[in-house]
Amino acid sequence: MSTFGRLFYDADAGRLGPVLRGHLLLFDKREAPAYSAVSGRWLLALFVIFELVLGPRLHALSLFGIEIADAPVRPLLQLLAVLFAVRLLAKLRLREIGFLPLTRWSATEALYFMQVVLAACAIFYLLFFRDAHLADAPMRAIGLVILTQILWGFYQELIYRGLLQTELARRFGSTWGALIANVAFTFGPLHFYYFDAAMTDMGKAVMFAAIFGVGLFFAFIFARTVNIWIVGIFHGIGNLFTNGGSEIHSLLG
Repeated sequence: MSTFGRLFYDADAGRLGPVLRGHLLLFDKREAPAYSAVSGRWLLALFVIFELVLGPRLHALSLFGIEIADAPVRPLLQLLAVLFAVRLLAKLRLREIGFLPLTRWSATEALYFMQVVLAACAIFYLLFFRDAHLADAPMRAIGLVILTQILWGFYQELIYRGLLQTELARRFGSTWGALIANVAFTFGPLHFYYFDAAMTDMGKAVMFAAIFGVGLFFAFIFARTVNIWIVGIFHGIGNLFTNGGSEIHSLLG
């Protein structure tokens, strides 16, 4: 069989090739990082600090004359602060919370990532730009919306998957770690405001079920790959469609 054919079906291994395996979530299981209990406690502490303490109260810095713009400075600063704290306090290498270099990606991961990103770009263009007059479009403003949503999605995955799920998996195993982290992702401070949303109880139930399902998808991929790039970018793309789409639509008039 040719090299190209093996991308779709590997006859020697008797299994689907890397082009198709990702779509069935058949990622090769990557060994979880091994680190000390002290580092693990710091990961949990950083989750609490950034998600429950600093995150909701970052605007309080304005009382001291410090203004942090929401788009896209705030998510970028928060993301960099988490990474700095992981290195300084937890004393972990960033690859231990999922920042794998490209040379460590499997063919299945790389091909699946490229296919999803390209498909998402094509769909996004058809939804928002196909009938737009791009020559008159405020491209800088649109670019900031896109960057902001990608950064927020990446930050959320860093917090819930890179920090919380990584440590819970070390303590309770990959399955329970993923499930517990996803419960926190669904019903915790990130989406807690849906409890007070102006919708019926059935609407809230559907909303939380959808969030749990999407989160479980990300949790499973991270549990298998320990690759924060994949789930972070995918989450950012999801945010772009759900949160950024209306902003871009208004900018395009």
